[in-house]
Amino acid sequence: MRQNMICYIFIGLLLATGLFNVAAGETLPDYIDISVDEAWNLLSDTSNGIQIPIDVRTDSEWKSERIDTPFPEDPRHFTLSKLQTEEGLQEFISMYNGSDIILYCRSGGRSSSAAYIISQSNFSGTIYNMVGGITDWKSSGYPTKLGNTPPYTPDIPDGPDICNINIFYNFSINISDPDEDAVRAGWDWNNDDYVDEWTDFYASGSKVMVTHKWTQPGVYPIKVLVEDRVGDYSSFSDTLIVTVNSPPIDLGIDGESSGKTGESYKYTLTCTDPEGDDVYYYIDWGDNTNTGWIGPYKSGDSINISHIWTERGGYTIKAKAKDIYDAESDWVTLKVTMPISLY
Repeated sequence: MRQNMICYIFIGLLLATGLFNVAAGETLPDYIDISVDEAWNLLSDTSNGIQIPIDVRTDSEWKSERIDTPFPEDPRHFTLSKLQTEEGLQEFISMYNGSDIILYCRSGGRSSSAAYIISQSNFSGTIYNMVGGITDWKSSGYPTKLGNTPPYTPDIPDGPDICNINIFYNFSINISDPDEDAVRAGWDWNNDDYVDEWTDFYASGSKVMVTHKWTQPGVYPIKVLVEDRVGDYSSFSDTLIVTVNSPPIDLGIDGESSGKTGESYKYTLTCTDPEGDDVYYYIDWGDNTNTGWIGPYKSGDSINISHIWTERGGYTIKAKAKDIYDAESDWVTLKVTMPISLY
């Protein structure tokens, strides 16, 4: 594989310098040379599909000036030097496989080398090489962007401040950029100043929504920063404090397991809420009747409730509890039989 990569680089350099000629009957590299006019026509109109322009110049060249095309056909950056490594090539394929890509550089040499390397890999997609690069692009009067300004710092995230464990909740943020570059949001879910989750890129000014759940109760300050397509970051937003609540535990039901139809039987229920919240109970008597949610009751207090079965048979009592934030416990059951009738 390393020998193949060296071969790709060497042939790419020959292509870029014009020292390599394809003999009659040999297969040409599987990419298409296009002019800057053809590139502009592709990148200024999404009715012909989505083409992704990719700048293969150095980091400093990219940040200094790049072509300016509208989202979602705005330019991306992936250096030729990175593409010339096996790891870099595989990363590129994982990012853009199946896409139509337009490679460009300063004048077309490096993008030609990049196009050849990609065309000889397992990349599936249409590969265009923009002949003349950004130099011809500017000479033809097409727009560019100079330098870069970091994205705006977002406002505090919007979402619930009390959540129950193991349930997904929606959170949203508005993200924008002074240069109108595409932007994405990075979510820090545990206040450690590291991004735990990135969204996709969106047009500047978009409202972005994500879902998240917590598996452990606690207090979680969450915040967001924004990255633009050029690679600059905003500061983190102010934090939204989210309290993650757990459901009642140790639910128990106690009472007679057999009896007579038409006679009232008392059952005792108790549970504990880890946060000390008041609790509600729901009891299904197994005979197509139930209590609905009853309460609230103090955490840890026992309650007594009675029921009369009117028909002989076997029944399964099911009960569960919830706290004031609707976090529900698991069901508990008790089997009862009513073999004797008073009537």
